[in-house]
Amino acid sequence: MQRTSADHGTWWLWPTTASTAAGSVGGVNLAGTPAAPLLRVERLSVRFGGVTALDGVSFEVEAGQVCGLIGPNGAGKTTLFDCVSRLTRPQLGRIELEGHDLLALEPYQVAALGLARTFQHLGLFGSLSVRENVMLGGHHACRAGFVAAALRLPSVRREERALRRRADEVLERLGLAHLAARPAAGLPYGTLKRIELARALGAAPKLLLLDEPASGLSHGEVDELAEVIGAVRGDGGLTVLLVEHHMGMVMRMSHKVVVLDFGCKIAEGTPAAVSEDPAVIQAYLGVPA
Repeated sequence: MQRTSADHGTWWLWPTTASTAAGSVGGVNLAGTPAAPLLRVERLSVRFGGVTALDGVSFEVEAGQVCGLIGPNGAGKTTLFDCVSRLTRPQLGRIELEGHDLLALEPYQVAALGLARTFQHLGLFGSLSVRENVMLGGHHACRAGFVAAALRLPSVRREERALRRRADEVLERLGLAHLAARPAAGLPYGTLKRIELARALGAAPKLLLLDEPASGLSHGEVDELAEVIGAVRGDGGLTVLLVEHHMGMVMRMSHKVVVLDFGCKIAEGTPAAVSEDPAVIQAYLGVPA
């Protein structure tokens, strides 16, 4: 088991579609040297007044991995997500996505690098159709300006057709095609969770941040969602950073797990190793009787 981000040999045991396609197998490129991580978080620190939400957190995520991020409420998990997606600016640290310094970018620019996320609380537009909600996920790729959109120029219509095709493909993949024309309002909560996932996938991301996707779902819906995420990740070589309190889902899906407590990283390792770590058991999983 590992507690620092300096040595990542353990994680090279899981080859993925994405890493193999990129000329590497299990985190090692074909030349025999370690492949660069897709996401690198270094010494990340965030303070809100006198409260330290993150304190020098570092870890890496290889392309094609699912990395579970766990910890008790208030551990700093969502704050870390907000830093990666550029909704919060840390006081210290560095975040890189494929070598790009995310902190040097404006928040609206990170989607173009291949980053998408979901939120704990649904942010769908109830008055829009399911298809239109998913199309919103891909609007960052549109190049038409305000005047071209107002005049409905041919380039605008081509972009809209491409967005629609992408949305329909994602909805079909997630078993939601029959709801494409339905307004999002009034649909079951489990379905809305899947639509939020579809909207994030509509951005064609390389890195997908999932913030408690199983929250509020039944056990059957959790299992179904885990299967969908696993299938989508396997199809496209997607890399996933997952915050989730449903430990069965995290341990089943994750290649590695990072554990936070009071803003500090207290463990990092395989699901099996993390679940047996005394510090993790005491802080989060519960001390055996």
